[in-house]
Amino acid sequence: MLPKELHKFFWEHNPAELDEKTYWYFTIGRLLEYGNDQAIRWVFSHYPQEKIIEVIKSSRSISKKTANFWKNFFHLREEEVFCLTKSSHQPGINS
Repeated sequence: MLPKELHKFFWEHNPAELDEKTYWYFTIGRLLEYGNDQAIRWVFSHYPQEKIIEVIKSSRSISKKTANFWKNFFHLREEEVFCLTKSSHQPGINS
């Protein structure tokens, strides 16, 4: 179960029903995109780095700004991050 202080980042879901182990991909992506320092610390303490990087590389729901920050943080190549590749750029999407 998510800590109460993280519930605000999952406004459209009932946090009591959101299992962070089952929905790890969604949870990581949401907190990387919208989380504060406390949320990011929680992500890093609850998930292995490999899962965090997997979300950064393949998520379609994080912004280019967020993806670029985490790409630099983990020293990833731009072509490894889906939302930073040319094929993912469509007018009005991922802007």
